[in-house]
Amino acid sequence: MPRTLPLQTALLLLFLIPLPTCPAQNNQGPGGGFPGGILINADGLVSSTSPAEVISPAILRKLQRTPGSPADEAPLPNTQRVISLRELDYKLKVTLADGSSPGPYLRYPGGLTRIDAVFLSAEHDDVLLAGPAENIVRLPSGRMIGSASGRPLLILEDLLTAFRTADLLREAGCSIDPVPAQLQYAQQWLQQNATAATIQVQSARLRHMVQLMGNWEITTFGVPQGSRMCAAMIEADYRMKRLAIGLDNPGIRQLRSSLAAARPGDNMMRRWWFAPAADVLQRNPEGTCWTITGPRLTLFAQEEIIGAGGQLLDAPTAKGSASAFADSFNECFDELTSRIPAFADLQNTVDVLLLTAIVRELQASGQLQWTPLALTDTTLLPSTIYHTPTQTQPMLTTRSGPGGSLIGCFSGGVRLSPAQMVQQASQMAEAPDELLLNLTVEPAAEWYRDLQNYRRSP
Repeated sequence: MPRTLPLQTALLLLFLIPLPTCPAQNNQGPGGGFPGGILINADGLVSSTSPAEVISPAILRKLQRTPGSPADEAPLPNTQRVISLRELDYKLKVTLADGSSPGPYLRYPGGLTRIDAVFLSAEHDDVLLAGPAENIVRLPSGRMIGSASGRPLLILEDLLTAFRTADLLREAGCSIDPVPAQLQYAQQWLQQNATAATIQVQSARLRHMVQLMGNWEITTFGVPQGSRMCAAMIEADYRMKRLAIGLDNPGIRQLRSSLAAARPGDNMMRRWWFAPAADVLQRNPEGTCWTITGPRLTLFAQEEIIGAGGQLLDAPTAKGSASAFADSFNECFDELTSRIPAFADLQNTVDVLLLTAIVRELQASGQLQWTPLALTDTTLLPSTIYHTPTQTQPMLTTRSGPGGSLIGCFSGGVRLSPAQMVQQASQMAEAPDELLLNLTVEPAAEWYRDLQNYRRSP
């Protein structure tokens, strides 16, 4: 006799993994094609699945044996590096004026894999960035990473987006959510068809429910649609949800999916979202030195209920397997960023946005006596335009066990507030290293240099 299981009245909709795509237009900009992560059709619909891009030690060793730097620019040593933002801006302007295309160390500024510190120059006419830098290699997906760590590189295209979009510094992010009316209709149908049934009948019901749900909506705010930064935010959010549901396995034993930890009777309506971690940004009292530390981001969790009109509302509690997954994710975040480039890419997005917000703050206070030209001039270097994902197709997945099948509805996104983070930056507990405080830029210096080459004589 077929085994029957009670059907819990909630929904589990997972999103199809995006794959690499060609932009809709203007694909010859400084960033080239979109690196890694998502496939979007001409209507903005995420249309197929693939496993997450994972950097394993074996993959990294293979890439290290096959350097990806173009022949016209020699690989740089792995080191701590300082970049002059003013010289980068000038170098970019001169390169474009000559009719040349930006080289790899302009498109991926100095090979930086993150920003650890931002300094106002002693002359108050430049902003200096300090962080680890590596030789550039390319993943099969097209994503450029550092040859030693496997971390994605900072990207010129993101700097252009940040410096050219005023609203981006106030609030930026994305969200993936069901259409309220369709969610309500599917939930009502499920409640009317929630009698005990065989697993095969349950599966048929859930497939029909997914059809009733239709496509889910991807919304963005602050960040320009069509920008690389926009797609990178959506990719990171999407990859996180696949981990939550257990569709991707990054090979981290301590990380357990939310679906695996859930039990019959749990509220399976839940939302996870990325937001800035505490004390990411610190500054000295003068506002001339800023440090960016820690994981940059924290994953938050909230259980939800369906309102009268199908809207998702906060439930009275966020405890249970939803918050347990968020806690586990945050504990493993360093290892996750070393294995899944999409998460490290989102960290770099935070760094670029904080850099831009710091520059705006220094300009507003009158401390910085310089304004970037090429980075802000849309006529000199137009930004690359990519297909913007606007919808996802639902994909059904369930976990059966004693007491019933677990089904859930998982939404959420990314929410960043760079200007607010700058305003709320904490004071440095100790003065930064003397080497960093004594940074300067020689007039004839290249726009990127190893850290020791910027040390001012006593």
